Amino acid sequence: MTSRDRGHLLGAFAAMVFVGASWGANVPISKVMLAHFDLIPLSALRAALATVVLILMVAAVEGIRSLRIDVGLRRFLLLGLIMGGFFAMYTLGIQFSNPISAAAVQVAGPLVAAVTVRLATGLRFDPGFGVALVLTVLGGAILAAGSLFGRGQVTLGGGEFIVLLSNALWTYYSLKAQAWFDRASQLHRTYVASLSAMGWLILFALVMVAAGWARPPIGEADGWIWTQLVLLAVFASGLGGYFWNVGASRLGVAVASLWVNLVPFFAVLWSMAYGFMPNAYQIVGGLVALSGVVYMQWRKLQTMQR
Repeated sequence: MTSRDRGHLLGAFAAMVFVGASWGANVPISKVMLAHFDLIPLSALRAALATVVLILMVAAVEGIRSLRIDVGLRRFLLLGLIMGGFFAMYTLGIQFSNPISAAAVQVAGPLVAAVTVRLATGLRFDPGFGVALVLTVLGGAILAAGSLFGRGQVTLGGGEFIVLLSNALWTYYSLKAQAWFDRASQLHRTYVASLSAMGWLILFALVMVAAGWARPPIGEADGWIWTQLVLLAVFASGLGGYFWNVGASRLGVAVASLWVNLVPFFAVLWSMAYGFMPNAYQIVGGLVALSGVVYMQWRKLQTMQR
C-alpha cells in the first residue's frame, strides 16, 4: 500500500471519527430541542442553517460557480426528499425514545445498512464484515441491557425502532449521492442534497403551521436553546453530512456504516452533559461496538496490503 493510499484511508478514518462525535451529540441535543420546537419546524430550521454553512463553504473553497445545480431536476428533488425524510424520521424516533436507549439500538444500524446496500446494488459484503457485525450487534445488546436493567432503569419508548429504520433511508441517500453525480466533490454533493432537503422541509413546515398542526418556531426566546440548535445544525447536519460523504466515498457505504457505531459511544458521553447518565453496561457496550469498527478496518488494511 502506497503512502498516498495510506493517507487516503487515514483521512477517511478521521472523517468518520468526526461523524461519530458530531452525530453522537445529535441524540441528546435533539431530545432537548424537541421540548422547545415541533418536529418538522425543527428539522426545517436545522436543514436551513446547515445549508447556509455549506453554501459558504462551497463558495469559499470551490468558487461561486460551484453553487450551480447540475444533477438534473428529478434527481435534485429526489435526493432532497430522501435526505429530508431521513431528518424527519430520525427526529421522530428521538422524540419517542430515551437518548441512551436510542443510541443503543443504533449499533444495529450496520445490519440495516448492509441489507439496504445488498438490495439496492447486489454487492457482496467485504471480508471480515460478518465478524465485525457480530461484535457491533453484541455491543448494542450490552447497551440495550444497560438501558433496560441497569441502575436508573430506562424503558424502551418505541421510537428506538424508528431511529434504527431511518438508517435505511440514510444508506439509500448515501448510495445515490455517490451515483447521481459525475465528478462533483463531496462538499458539492452534500450542499446540493441539503439545499433540496431544506426546500422540502420548509414546504412541509409551512403547510403544517398553516394548518395548525405545528407551532411556528419563532416563539422560542431562550438564547441557550438557539445556540444549541445552531451548533447542532452546523456540526451534525452540515459538517457531519459532508464528512460522512467523504468517508463513504473512500470506504464504501457498507463499511462506513460500521463507523456509525461510534455514534452510540459518543452519544453516551454527550448525554452525560445533558443529565442522561450512563451505566457500566452502556460503557462496555460502546467499547465492544468500537472493537467491531477497529476489526473491520484492520481487515480492510490487510486486504489492501495483499
